[in-house]
Amino acid sequence: MKSHRLGVGGQAEIGYRAMLTRPRWQPDELARALAWPPERAAAVLAELCAEGLVMASSVEVGAMRAVQPCLALPALAASRLGGGRMPTAAAVETFVSLHEQTTGRLDDATPLFDMDEVTAVVERLAARVRNEIVVLAPCYDPRSFEFAEHIAEGVLRRGAGLRAVWKADVAATSFAMWLANRGVGPRVAENVPVRAVVVDGLVGVVVDEAGSGRVVRDDTELSSLAALADRLWVQSVAVSQVRKAPPTRSRHELVLRMLAQGLTDDAIARRLGVSVRTVRGDVASAMVELDARSRFQAGVRAMQMGLL
Repeated sequence: MKSHRLGVGGQAEIGYRAMLTRPRWQPDELARALAWPPERAAAVLAELCAEGLVMASSVEVGAMRAVQPCLALPALAASRLGGGRMPTAAAVETFVSLHEQTTGRLDDATPLFDMDEVTAVVERLAARVRNEIVVLAPCYDPRSFEFAEHIAEGVLRRGAGLRAVWKADVAATSFAMWLANRGVGPRVAENVPVRAVVVDGLVGVVVDEAGSGRVVRDDTELSSLAALADRLWVQSVAVSQVRKAPPTRSRHELVLRMLAQGLTDDAIARRLGVSVRTVRGDVASAMVELDARSRFQAGVRAMQMGLL
C-alpha cells in the first residue's frame, strides 16, 4: 500500500525517517532499531534505494545513508511526473521544513567528520541553489559529492548553472559525458589546489585530504575561493572525448517550467515542437498529479516541491 504523504510504501516512509536520524546505517542495525526482521529491512532499503531516497555510504562498506529530503523528495516527484503516485506538495514541504529545523543551520561551526556528512551538507546546499554551484575536484572518488548524479541533477532541475573543474588526471569519463549531455560539461586543469564546492558565492564547503570538511561563510575566504574557481575555469580546457546528446529533461518538467514562466499553450507547443493538444494534455496531467485547480496553482505547487 502506498503512502499518501511521500508517495512510497508506508514501511518505506518509516524506514526513511529512521535513516535520517544518523549519518549511515548497516541493514542489521536498522532492523534492530525498528524491531523488523532482517528480510523486511532489506526489502525496505531496496525500495528506498530504487526511489533514490537512500544510497550506499561513502565511508562504511555495506552501510546505507539517507539522501537529504530537500533533494530526494523533489527528485522522486519529478520521476513520477506523467505516471505513478505523486508525493503531495504539502507533505513534501512539511517534511523538508521539519527536517531542516531539526538538522539546524549550516554555519562555520558545523563539524563535518566524514564524507557522508559532507555529502549530506552539499545535498542541502544544492537544494537551495539559485544561480550557480561551482565544484573543484583535485581527486576522483566515484562515491563522492563531486561525481554524484543526484546532486548535479537537483541543481539543474532548479534551472541553476553548474561549473566543474577537475584535475587533469581525474578519470571520470562516464560522468563527464553525463554532464556534457546536460549542457554542463566539466573542464580540467593541471592543478586544482583545493577540494571544495561554492554555492551562489554565498556559502561553501572545503574538504581536507582525510575526507572531513567544514562549511565556509566568511566573506574573505569565499571571495578567495570564487576567484580561484574563476581563474581555474579560464585556464582549464573542456574534457575531451565527450559526445554531446540532446537534453534529457522530460517534456512534463519542461511544460511545468514554462507554465511557471507564464507561457501560453501555443507558446509552449512552439518551443517544444509538439502540438497544442499534446501540451494541453500535459497541463491537464500535471494539474491532476499535483492536485492543482488551475495552471497557476500547478506551477506554484511544482515550485513548492522543488521541481522548478
